[in-house]
Amino acid sequence: MLAREGVSDAWFLAPLLRRAVEQLCAEEFDGIVEVLPVMCLDADTQQPAKVIAAAEDVRGTFDVLLFHRDGAPSGKSEEVVRRMRDAWRDLAADEPLVAVVPLRETEAWALADLDALRRVLGLPSVKVAEFAADLRGTVEQLQDPKERLGRLIGAATRTGRSDEHTKFLQDFLERLAEQIEIGRLRKLPAFACWWTDMTNALENLGFRYG
Repeated sequence: MLAREGVSDAWFLAPLLRRAVEQLCAEEFDGIVEVLPVMCLDADTQQPAKVIAAAEDVRGTFDVLLFHRDGAPSGKSEEVVRRMRDAWRDLAADEPLVAVVPLRETEAWALADLDALRRVLGLPSVKVAEFAADLRGTVEQLQDPKERLGRLIGAATRTGRSDEHTKFLQDFLERLAEQIEIGRLRKLPAFACWWTDMTNALENLGFRYG
């Protein structure tokens, strides 16, 4: 179960995290594990009480609560995640809570696999090469990954107003989430942190290493 910030985060993160958990289980644990689609809670993630109330309504339908917050601004994000962890701990829930916190914005993860991005958007290789050449460090170090992703989407749709094309954006993010290479994401510190936390959570639930 995923408590996410915005609707577009659900389009990308829900299918992406399902695939990531499938790969994690195949690599780390023994036996065959069925990973169901990641469902999303409709709750304000800035208010732990509302997240908990929404989660209580569907208890028994999930094994792990994934709590998403963008990492920027860092002080605010850390405080929100801390309050949510404390509230969930006070609830003494059987299901563990695992934070999903990109360094700045979720869009950075969408930029992690430029080959997948090129295929899904149908961009010419030169356009993607220009973007790659302009990178300084990893995509998680971009100051405004949302703006960078918007530019690439704009190049594909020949418009700078990608927010006006909700259906296109949803289709793009869902398709990208199904094609992005998990191994590339694991090179990003924030995603690697989630991977470790998720592995530990599943181990505590009784999953056994293969």
